[in-house]
Amino acid sequence: MIAHFAQGDIIRVNFDPAAGHEQIKRRYAVVVSNAAFNRICNLTMVCPITSTDNGYPLHVDLQEPTTLLGTSAITGFVQIEQLKSLDLHARHAQYCGTVSDAIRTRLTELILACVM
Repeated sequence: MIAHFAQGDIIRVNFDPAAGHEQIKRRYAVVVSNAAFNRICNLTMVCPITSTDNGYPLHVDLQEPTTLLGTSAITGFVQIEQLKSLDLHARHAQYCGTVSDAIRTRLTELILACVM
């Protein structure tokens, strides 16, 4: 496991415990915070990936299967509305791959649009 994850990394992490409409269980997620935030806070902002296409405007299609280390390719939708700060070390997150620069840019744009 690497010490700090980078923006755009795909990880596998346990989202439990969760409540209400929050994502649960161990699943893939995309790191959306930058390296400075991750290092200074010892937390990392992530958005979970779902396989369900419900046409929700805050879901970013991975568009092309992303090849992951030691597993098959992943497809799905990054859920911007489920943004969470997690201690990835305590949750034993595993690095699995990286999204394209275009997807990383789109995620950043949508997150900024939601908070500005």
